Amino acid sequence: MSSQRDVFISRLFEKAKEDKDIYLISVDMGASSLDQWREELPDQFFAAGISEQNAINFAAGMAATGKKVYIYFMACWVARCFEQIRYSCAMAKNPITILGNGVALGYAPAGPAHEPTEDLAYMRTLCGIEICSPANNEVTKNLVDLTCEDPKLRYIRLERKYPVKLDDVYKEFRPLTKNSLYAGLFSTKLRIPETLETRQTGNKKICILSSGYMLGRAFDVGEKFSSLGYETCIIDLWRIKPIRASIFVPSVSSYDLLVTLEEQTLSGGLGSAVSEMVMDEVINKEVLRIGLPEGYIFDNGDREHLLNKNGLSVESIVEKIRARLPEQ
Repeated sequence: MSSQRDVFISRLFEKAKEDKDIYLISVDMGASSLDQWREELPDQFFAAGISEQNAINFAAGMAATGKKVYIYFMACWVARCFEQIRYSCAMAKNPITILGNGVALGYAPAGPAHEPTEDLAYMRTLCGIEICSPANNEVTKNLVDLTCEDPKLRYIRLERKYPVKLDDVYKEFRPLTKNSLYAGLFSTKLRIPETLETRQTGNKKICILSSGYMLGRAFDVGEKFSSLGYETCIIDLWRIKPIRASIFVPSVSSYDLLVTLEEQTLSGGLGSAVSEMVMDEVINKEVLRIGLPEGYIFDNGDREHLLNKNGLSVESIVEKIRARLPEQ
């Protein structure tokens, strides 16, 4: 399975062969998908070296001349050049696409310096930015088309790996249209076993909202509750900013408990974005935010181990939700 990084960069390469205004700036030289750019489109590819701040300013200057500019580096270094993104891109309204690879615990076990578990919080504060967290390669590929057709300041959070089950979830997913891209979310209702449909009608209806890697666990949790007779909906909130109220509100309107599930510390993350929407639109819904504990994770281990150890195992998530449900 190709990484989201390689899918995005390779798809962009095909676009760039036809559109000479597309440029890619890379801080990371270790990706095989960059080789075709270096060899076949050398005039549209720039190797910036380890200089994220300079690369952002360079990208902003090119965007100011009407170029469609993409910059790729590890997501953990977005914080390093936050000032340049704010002044040179957001304030100046220069539309560049920032590809942040290896979000949240994706680079485990490299340690907290390489694991941006709070990037949503600080990137959401930027005015005019769009933030996307695709769950699989199908969505990633279609995001390339969106960014080429409608350039703006964007931060696209790419997973190094994602659960294989997310390909199965999207097998029936039609290619993204402009309308579905506008929606910024994908919603599906899980099936309740027929033997439970009438017996469990008094249960609260549960809507689980997640994105990226954690969407796989969201489906595991959702399937658990649907097997117990709870009407359960899973929403892939792949565009975390902006959330469009006209689409979000009807998507969650029939559910009693909204559960946000994220691989971030809770301050300012996906759960905060959803809670803000609930408050701003005066939606009478209970919200349960589930994410990583406050603090940096120095434990050694792979991504699954760190998630399980820090309260995001499927069993732990199920128990957190159960605690908010009436006793049966």
